[in-house]
Amino acid sequence: MSPGITRISSNGCTDSNNTDSAERPGFEIIKTDSLGNKKVLIIGGLGFIGSNVAHKMVEEGAEVTILDACLDPYGWNFFNIDGLPIKFIKGDIRDRELIEEIIKDKNIIIDCAAQVSHTISMSNPILDVEINCQGPLSLLEACRKSNPSVKIIYASSRGVIGGVRDGLAHEESPTNPIDINGINKLSAEKYYLLYQKLYGIKVCILRINNGYGPRSQVRTGDYAIINWFIKKALLGEEITLFGDGGQIRDYSYAEDIAEAFVLAAKKDISSGEIFLIGSGEAVKLKEISELIIKIVGKGKIVYIPWINARKNIEIGSYVVDNTKIREKLEWRPRTSLVEGITKTVSFYKENLNHYI
Repeated sequence: MSPGITRISSNGCTDSNNTDSAERPGFEIIKTDSLGNKKVLIIGGLGFIGSNVAHKMVEEGAEVTILDACLDPYGWNFFNIDGLPIKFIKGDIRDRELIEEIIKDKNIIIDCAAQVSHTISMSNPILDVEINCQGPLSLLEACRKSNPSVKIIYASSRGVIGGVRDGLAHEESPTNPIDINGINKLSAEKYYLLYQKLYGIKVCILRINNGYGPRSQVRTGDYAIINWFIKKALLGEEITLFGDGGQIRDYSYAEDIAEAFVLAAKKDISSGEIFLIGSGEAVKLKEISELIIKIVGKGKIVYIPWINARKNIEIGSYVVDNTKIREKLEWRPRTSLVEGITKTVSFYKENLNHYI
């Protein structure tokens, strides 16, 4: 553990109506696990979290199909699934006719389709509603009609909770979102849980907290802040922090997040449950920036005054109590912050041109 880190307990696609599909070549998978005979659909599977989940599911021997609308600026990237033996379909979660057709034979659906930027949700709230509320409802209606026995794992967000009084978040923390994105993600959670209660569709909700690691776009700083800082350092650019950089956060490595999805898919006990994913480590933003600069070997931190657009949606200190997911799913955050940042730096040193 690094000094200052305290342990607390965390090709151009633009037309979404085109539904081209293609088989992609890959390597032989030895099916040795309980997911070996499962058909898995990952919606939003070209993005950061979805593609990491796809890699993990393929390792588990699952038969994986990815659906992605390829909407900018949300990080879809064919390089993320390069070499994976998967089927790809271009399409939108809001296209219910398409969804009804492709879900019929699926055992597991991973819903990673989302508008994930907090600032975009405030500047374009209607878009956020359409993707983060209409999308899940379209999926649920399709499942109710065409495949009610499917299990859905929903990629939710820490933003549904908002700020926490003592800085420590858990599944029973009051939900008080401070932006449009958080409100809509919370609404989607409630849709999923309601459809399990009314129609027996099995669902599990995973609230992801500050993910970082390979396969995130770094064109803007709206997603995966650690990845953004790594890109700035690799290019020898300034890392800008609001205020004194003292904001406390808890970060989750992408491969660890993906493992949580696999466990949620495997274990019946996950149905109807909400789990927070986090390392449980509290670290200040300035400390994470210093660590990145140390590992990269260059870069500079610059402190700037808060701007209202960011200050108004700042949640304060936030660290995850991951007791529930440890106990029920036997999940562990296996990657230390130093190891995770080192791996992420190595990934972008080799592949940065694919992500900027």
